[in-house]
Amino acid sequence: MLHYFWYKVVLMQRARAKYGLVIWAGVAAVGVLAVCASAAPPPLDAVAKVSIGAQSGMVLSAGGSIWTTDLALGRVVRIDPATNTVVKKITLRSRPFAIAYGSGSLWVADRSLNTLARINPGNGKVLKRIRIGYGTYGATFAAGSLWLTSESDGRLRRVNPKTNRVTKTIKAGTGPNGVVYAFGALWVADLAGGKLLKIDVHKNTVTKRYAVPKADWITPSPDALWVSSEDGSVYRFDPGAGKVVAKVAVGANPLGSAWINGELWVPNIDDSTLSIVDPAKNAVRTTLATGESPLSIASAAGDVWISVSDDGEVWRVKPVQ
Repeated sequence: MLHYFWYKVVLMQRARAKYGLVIWAGVAAVGVLAVCASAAPPPLDAVAKVSIGAQSGMVLSAGGSIWTTDLALGRVVRIDPATNTVVKKITLRSRPFAIAYGSGSLWVADRSLNTLARINPGNGKVLKRIRIGYGTYGATFAAGSLWLTSESDGRLRRVNPKTNRVTKTIKAGTGPNGVVYAFGALWVADLAGGKLLKIDVHKNTVTKRYAVPKADWITPSPDALWVSSEDGSVYRFDPGAGKVVAKVAVGANPLGSAWINGELWVPNIDDSTLSIVDPAKNAVRTTLATGESPLSIASAAGDVWISVSDDGEVWRVKPVQ
């Protein structure tokens, strides 16, 4: 979950961890530091680091470009993968976060305002501003509609791109976060309620609720849903059997994972690491150190793109690490 002031909280936690070391003394302190140093994961090898401004948000591959938002400066950023450079910055308002692509448009929702922007990805023009719920978190395009989750009122909203209006509002737990369409249904992660919700897009109703502690983000693979959890885990959910079949310990506060070459790549916000999960073993194959607070991962142009939020960057890396 990305709280409104999450970055300030994270920085305070890191400061406490850092300065808390002063209570240790002498040989004991040296021993503790030595153990920590030996346990540090190797660094992630980036092909390029693209500066997008102050604080990068979720990352999306669409229309031949890489898209992200600047959470601090209130804008949408377009990256050209051919040159690894920012080619457009589209000014919005407060804190754009949820982002999706569909019906030839880029859709970006603001977490602080009840506003959804429909953007022409070619020229960057904002075509329409649509009133939605506050605290919008996740967005996906499916079944001819845009779907948005709102933490503030526990609702899932369906937007019709033909009318640019919310056509259906569905009660989706108490704190819906991630949303994705897979295996013939829409799935919503209800973090506050500790549930994974299955939704029928034809009836606009929740049909099943499955227990998944602190469910935050959802990434589909060919045979499973991988649910990031704030308890430092990723849960493997079998949609056919309707149950969790594995729990994989990753890093602290995992979020926007992606399925890359048959493995799950998981960014861990609070310890600034990346976990790569081997589905054959349901275990982490490797852990790599990133920049400050990685949020989201996307695959494009044969490589992996990672939003490194507090560094205000998007990193490009090779898929084999």
